[in-house]
Amino acid sequence: MARQLHLRFIVVMTVFVGVVLLTYSDVALGSLLAPLTALTTQMTLPVLHWSGMEATRTATVISHPGGFAYEITYRCTGFLPVAFLTASILASPGSLQRKVVGLAVGVPVLIGLNLTRLVHLFYVGVHNRAAFHVAHTLLWEGCLILAILGLWLGWMRWSESRAATAGHRLARRSRGPRTSSSRGGGRTA
Repeated sequence: MARQLHLRFIVVMTVFVGVVLLTYSDVALGSLLAPLTALTTQMTLPVLHWSGMEATRTATVISHPGGFAYEITYRCTGFLPVAFLTASILASPGSLQRKVVGLAVGVPVLIGLNLTRLVHLFYVGVHNRAAFHVAHTLLWEGCLILAILGLWLGWMRWSESRAATAGHRLARRSRGPRTSSSRGGGRTA
């Protein structure tokens, strides 16, 4: 049974990665995710202002008066990390209820982390342009991968512990109520 579940997970994730590799392009997803890209840009600007950064927005480009600017594209929206976490949780064993809870916790965490990433990258770009590329391609990509992995493994551990707890409760109910003699509390001659 466990072997079949592991095999199912591997097959589902392999198919998912294949689909991502084939479709994650401007042609396939750019226009489809344009509303999400615009929303991500709109959400980033007030957070930059709240953090004390001067910035203006034109469409999906956020600019600083000092000359630094970046464009938020569909790849910057957090869509891919959320899709990977969703596929990982849905492909894993567990009840639908526990999967919904995992997604209800994990998706907002990834969206918040992605927004933090965008704000940090803007800050780095304004104050140290030479470090922008490293922060963008190494630091934050690694952080997002670790976040996805950590959220999924944390959910797996929580889900399995909930299943084990439910299994113990079910086993106790099926045995029926315990009497004092069945607990060793009664004396015999």
